Amino acid sequence: MSTNQERRAEARQRLREQMEAQARREKQLKIVAASVVVAVLLGIVGVVAWINYDRKRAEEYAANWLTCEYPTDTETPEPLDPAEFEDQGAEVVAEVEEFNAQVETVNDTKRDAEPPSGDQARQGLAEITITTDRGEIPITLDRSGAPCNVASFVHLAEQRYFDDTECHRLTVSEEEPGLSVLQCGDPTGTGLSGPGYSVVDEPPAADTLELADDGSGAAIYPRGTVAMAKSQAPDSAGSQFFLVYEDSALPPEYTVMGTVGDSGLEVLDDIAETGVRSDDPTDRDNQVPRRPVTIETVVVDAQSGLPER
Repeated sequence: MSTNQERRAEARQRLREQMEAQARREKQLKIVAASVVVAVLLGIVGVVAWINYDRKRAEEYAANWLTCEYPTDTETPEPLDPAEFEDQGAEVVAEVEEFNAQVETVNDTKRDAEPPSGDQARQGLAEITITTDRGEIPITLDRSGAPCNVASFVHLAEQRYFDDTECHRLTVSEEEPGLSVLQCGDPTGTGLSGPGYSVVDEPPAADTLELADDGSGAAIYPRGTVAMAKSQAPDSAGSQFFLVYEDSALPPEYTVMGTVGDSGLEVLDDIAETGVRSDDPTDRDNQVPRRPVTIETVVVDAQSGLPER
């Protein structure tokens, strides 16, 4: 039989073992708790880092790319009834009949094209050659000033939209600055048609063009400018564009896409020298090239400076 002294020793031993076991459990719990805290903190740091990385990527993408709207525009002019204009004289009736002939031409020769898809680059240059029956006109388009319009022009050129079309309008001005442009880009040759969609206005920044001295608020589009043509309605540009061969005064709402190379300006000077069909400002032929100007091809030779996706 155990003595009292032995029983007390055994009790103390069991107590020590229980206390040591309790200490080990508490230590393990502290280690587990610390591990959980570290894991949570690392998770938070990881989430924050990912959010910051994702935000940075989104900011970089937005700085380099944008979504362009190209609304469908399939409306064509409607013919007019000449009888409704008989009381205005024979000349007006003749103008109506000529307009109706143009409407018929539009309906017969109109070309529709699909607009660009996806987001468009905010920067980058496009080197393009417009080959006409009068010579080659090299142009450089800069996306930084008009990304949506340049993207559309490049897209149409790549679809051969402009090939075998006439430049339907030539303006010759005796005033300085007047309006001295060659307008092209309508496959019907009437000036009434486009690709079946429109492009938003991207007017030049206020500090990029000088204002005319006459106080009219017009801006000077300098010689060598490539710009989009449009009606008086906002966001009405499509495929028509104009090439400025002498400084020209216009409202500062026409999108500037780029510039004409020196050799192209020589071709434009030759076209302007040939003149228009009529010197009478009241005659429609006053803005029709005396010698037709035909675009044979428009080719995108190279693109540079495009951002990476």
